[in-house]
Amino acid sequence: MVPRYVSTLLVIASAVTVFAFPQIANRPLGLPEQLNAAIIGVGAVAGIVHMLGIVPQQRHLRAFAGPAVAWPVMVAGIVSLITS
Repeated sequence: MVPRYVSTLLVIASAVTVFAFPQIANRPLGLPEQLNAAIIGVGAVAGIVHMLGIVPQQRHLRAFAGPAVAWPVMVAGIVSLITS
């Protein structure tokens, strides 16, 4: 259950980061920031799948929706967006 809670926290942190970034940075999302937001969104989708306990039958989707891929993608996207 702990990994699901971590996925939940990272999904919430991802959403807050993407939606609050323009107000925090006091500038609109440019193309590089939009690409970072898209990467965060992909990681958040994988995190939501993991959070809900859905286990895809395809091997590559199962690996994508696991915490070993979803968490680093979300964290890397958040860090990249904040440091841009």
